[in-house]
Amino acid sequence: MENPMRNQFDLFMRNPMQFLLQRKINIPQEYANDPQGAIQYLMNTGKMSQSTFENLRNQASQMGVNL
Repeated sequence: MENPMRNQFDLFMRNPMQFLLQRKINIPQEYANDPQGAIQYLMNTGKMSQSTFENLRNQASQMGVNL
């Protein structure tokens, strides 16, 4: 059975910056290789809330990925 969330995660892992840009989420280039910095940037700018991050972290954990 196909898992849409897993498919999206795989796309993100292959090319995170392209994945985000396609979804109109602009991350400064300085965070291209800094996931923690990118998350902090999104939260500091109000583009992602703490609860959204917690939900994403829980979903990633269910797929065996630690954020």
